[in-house]
Amino acid sequence: MRTRAALATVLFLLGSHLVAPVAAQSEAEPGAAGLIDEPALEFEATDLEGKTVRLSDLAGQVVLINFWGVWCTNCRHEIPELIALDQQWRDRGLVILGADWGDQPEALPPFVEEFGMTYPVLLDDGLAERYEVIVFPTSFVIDRSGRLRLRVEGFLPEQFEAMTAAVDRLLGDGP
Repeated sequence: MRTRAALATVLFLLGSHLVAPVAAQSEAEPGAAGLIDEPALEFEATDLEGKTVRLSDLAGQVVLINFWGVWCTNCRHEIPELIALDQQWRDRGLVILGADWGDQPEALPPFVEEFGMTYPVLLDDGLAERYEVIVFPTSFVIDRSGRLRLRVEGFLPEQFEAMTAAVDRLLGDGP
């Protein structure tokens, strides 16, 4: 019983660290939400419709890549918020991409339909590994010039609000 309590305490502290916001992020001190200023990794992925999506084709737009999975409870809480953001700011130049991880392609269409996802869903092709994602959901915000500006691990309403504010600022920077 004592071992379970100790394990629960360790997991709580680890979870608190993963979701605590930080002002800046460096390689030495990764955090749950961090400001970044480095080139985004170029990628080419296939979406659920069979279309090829390249980051370079989205230059001039603000891109939010959200790594998620059908199996992820917190992802299910965040997706409706992303749908609302997509509907609100798509016309201002925001592109949201849902990058699936760990699911079979045939599991995605019913999930996408159930949630009414309005943004492209990318099939799992190793993109999460290239972006070094270990927590789901994780979102990256990329500015109009193709630079990573924010990484947010996990989902908490206050983190989502901070991410939304960062996206709003980037959209205000104009094309």
